Amino acid sequence: MMYLKSVILLFLLVCTVNFQEADSKKSAKTEDSPAASADSAASAEAPAGAAGANSTKAGAAGTFNIEDFGVVGDGKTDNAPGFLKAWKAACAATGNPTIVISKGDYLLGPVIFEGPCKGDHITIQLDGNLLGSTNLGSYKENWLQFQHINGLTITGTGTVDGQGAKTWPENKCKSGGACKVFPMSMVFAFIEGLTVHGITSVNSKYFHMNVFSSKNVELSSLTITAPEDSPNTDGIHLGDNTNVTITDVTIGTGDDCISVGPGTSKVSITKVKCGPGHGISIGSLGRYANEKDVTDITVKSCTLTRTTNGLRIKTYQSNPTPLEVSGIHYEDITMDHVTYPIIIDQQYCPNGKCGGTGESTVKIVDVTYKGIKGTSADPNTVVLKCSAKNPCEQIDVSGIQITAPAGTSNITCVNTKLGTADASIKSACSDA
Repeated sequence: MMYLKSVILLFLLVCTVNFQEADSKKSAKTEDSPAASADSAASAEAPAGAAGANSTKAGAAGTFNIEDFGVVGDGKTDNAPGFLKAWKAACAATGNPTIVISKGDYLLGPVIFEGPCKGDHITIQLDGNLLGSTNLGSYKENWLQFQHINGLTITGTGTVDGQGAKTWPENKCKSGGACKVFPMSMVFAFIEGLTVHGITSVNSKYFHMNVFSSKNVELSSLTITAPEDSPNTDGIHLGDNTNVTITDVTIGTGDDCISVGPGTSKVSITKVKCGPGHGISIGSLGRYANEKDVTDITVKSCTLTRTTNGLRIKTYQSNPTPLEVSGIHYEDITMDHVTYPIIIDQQYCPNGKCGGTGESTVKIVDVTYKGIKGTSADPNTVVLKCSAKNPCEQIDVSGIQITAPAGTSNITCVNTKLGTADASIKSACSDA
């Protein structure tokens, strides 16, 4: 009996050892698998403090906090590398990832946020303050550039501060000196489905916001400001876009509040408060070869206060390639001490350096001004100076109630063929 008990105990001991060895080999095999290696690599590469973000780094949709990528909101540290890491992680995620920029002052140099991205739509929740580096030598082109993305939203209560006041003295354009193209604060290029909502942009070095070659764009509830004497600080510039909505935006800068460049169509601009600045402009057009037409632009229910121009269409003389401006509609606009409330200028020549004195070949046709009211800071309330080579046609000007200084309004018409117009404007333009 004793012998039998010994045999049974020995058998149980051997089975236990074999089971433990098999389990150990199974664990080792699991750790060596490709999936486990990928998880280990992601964990090893994760920035300090990002232990909870490993699953999102592996590609699942989620929230990406910039603090998890080494970003410091002290206003001194250059956070460009950390912002780029956060973008790359979100861009590699599926679904609808969100990058969260919490309150804080984040200094950063130039960053290109490049697509295409894996997910359906990326949201950047901006509640902090972004501070642009003042070292002009660090910029190759622009500051914050988003490109080749399908589905992008930037929203929040934060501020994009270009810190332009420290660099504007280097811009000698207005004084006739060296005219450099400075970094724009935000550039959106080749975006389909863009929304920018709620944020503030201040003191850009050059343009605040440039939207180029994009579709289905909505810019709303924005505040854009720079001093009246700041050089080339356009609020929003559009070029080669289609289906753009700009609404409920307040802009006061040293240049155009909104400028619509070549190749742009189907634009709605409503409830914009503009001033100071150079007004809401179409153009300038005709400066470069192969520019495309501008069509179907509506500006409605806007207020312009103490701007140098109100509603302006501007084209260069001697433009290298013919193009057309058509389907432009201005309605229900209030002017408050605007120098030139309504102006078409086909002899536009900024700073007296245009390289030609010939007539513009930009064709302007089908433009409507309706219900424009308020006050002018200059007697020249309506100025329509069109090209002798390509006179303006179908220019409707009706319901104009603009009071000039001393109650005297001057209406200028050159090479202009009116459609529907107030009697006073018809009379002034009868010989145009």
